[in-house]
Amino acid sequence: MSYCSPTQVCEESKHRKFYHTFCLRNGLRDTNVYHTYNNITMTIMMRGEGTFTMKDWDDIIHELQQFWWPDDINE
Repeated sequence: MSYCSPTQVCEESKHRKFYHTFCLRNGLRDTNVYHTYNNITMTIMMRGEGTFTMKDWDDIIHELQQFWWPDDINE
């Protein structure tokens, strides 16, 4: 799961911090992996054991890119 980082300064900062706390209370944990897309910094959260790294993120994106048209990718 990813969503806008609670540490990013923006108009919705209060809402982001609330949502981050809500996710933590409901069993998700912050992986401390962040990704910025279209000027929005997202944090990756997960359930369960193990770790999640930027390489994991890159592997997932690489897998998904097989289904995207090149015009859909704006990075």
